[in-house]
Amino acid sequence: MCRLPALVMALLFPVAQPLLLGTVVTSGALLVYLEPAQAQSAEAVAKVAQAITVRIEGATQGSGVLVKREGNRYTVLTAWHVVSGQRPGEELDIYTPDGQRHKLEQGSIMRLGDVDMAMLSFLSSNSYEVAQVGDVKSVSSGSGVYVAGYPLPTSGVPTRIWRFLDGRVIANATVAIPNGYQLLYSNPTLPGMSGGAVMNGQGQLVGIHGQGETDSKMSEQQGVAVKTGTNQAVPIAYYSQYSTGAAVVTLSTQAATADDYLAQARRLLGKIGRRGYENEMLDLVGKALEIRESAEGYLYRASHRRGLESIADCNKALAINPRLAEAYILRGYRKEEFTDRQGAISDYNQAIAINPKAVVAFNNRGDLKFRLGDKRGAYSDFNQAIAIDPGRALLYFNRGVVRLSLGDEQGAIADGKKAIALDKDYAQLVGDERTRSGWLWEWRLKPEPLMK
Repeated sequence: MCRLPALVMALLFPVAQPLLLGTVVTSGALLVYLEPAQAQSAEAVAKVAQAITVRIEGATQGSGVLVKREGNRYTVLTAWHVVSGQRPGEELDIYTPDGQRHKLEQGSIMRLGDVDMAMLSFLSSNSYEVAQVGDVKSVSSGSGVYVAGYPLPTSGVPTRIWRFLDGRVIANATVAIPNGYQLLYSNPTLPGMSGGAVMNGQGQLVGIHGQGETDSKMSEQQGVAVKTGTNQAVPIAYYSQYSTGAAVVTLSTQAATADDYLAQARRLLGKIGRRGYENEMLDLVGKALEIRESAEGYLYRASHRRGLESIADCNKALAINPRLAEAYILRGYRKEEFTDRQGAISDYNQAIAINPKAVVAFNNRGDLKFRLGDKRGAYSDFNQAIAIDPGRALLYFNRGVVRLSLGDEQGAIADGKKAIALDKDYAQLVGDERTRSGWLWEWRLKPEPLMK
């Protein structure tokens, strides 16, 4: 049975939250509001976020934020990767909160500097709210943030519906990071929310959501680049530079703070297994922890350690933040290495209690239940995981193995076909009548559970 080795960590680079409606909608230079503001309730921030968030439909689907109005021209801020695939003359539509469709003003797409941030515009005589631009320095590690946007359709939710998700800041770096991903956060973002608003507790725009972990394909069979719990945003400071006529540049090229080192370490997490990167990542995390202990720092380090050292770092992370679900998942996976299966299940239970949508925890717990003979329990866990993330081939493959063990060959075949449809690489594992190989044919020859 395939596993999701829980290389899970939670370094949050701003990818989330609230924002107040700007009151200046006349023509003229954009005003950047930096004065302190009173904290708003989540409900109040959500109303603001919904009023200034737009849905983008073009070569790539994404989200955007209304940041400026000059007469009938509205400026939208989004992520560069959402619009970078547009060719001259191709259609791109912007859907405002009232459901109205607006055509892109041709030639208006512009990237800001070298970061994952872009502007575009459309014309409309309708009156729409615009975001109040805040200061990214208003948020720091532990601060609450919100992210808003329009996720892509799924089998469970077949249309793009506006979402508003809360979380907290993991790191707010000033050092240069590729694509400008200096803001890290824990908000559980979804594909399609790229370009959406990241807002502080005062309802001000502090960043543009760049990427979440589910935005990129994960290598499930090898367990590489598995969820870390970290999402990333481009700080609004880059837009503020542009709006005042200054050059769009990174403020610092030399790491100096714990947040700087954590952000640099997060950049290397997706390069696990490549020669040289692991030592560099551990060195960066070590420097961050010397300056300030953090749950994320210990979790990052735990992901690159093995055995008791990894478990010890997970313990330190949980001592700082006992609600860090990723630390329970990683600790559970490490406990399995010591054949402490009941201890591992206990940790997966804790992770699921904290985060009922922890797919990795459901998958790994289902695997353990299967190995312990609780086939029905395993089947239930894989069902739960698929309900949360119906687009992951691994989950259908694992449920198919369980179905075979329960005598449901047709159900297993259906799951095998679904896994292949989602990821053709699973064809070699599932097999077919032509090759007479894979778990289905092995099962027919020797009907007992296969654990790959």
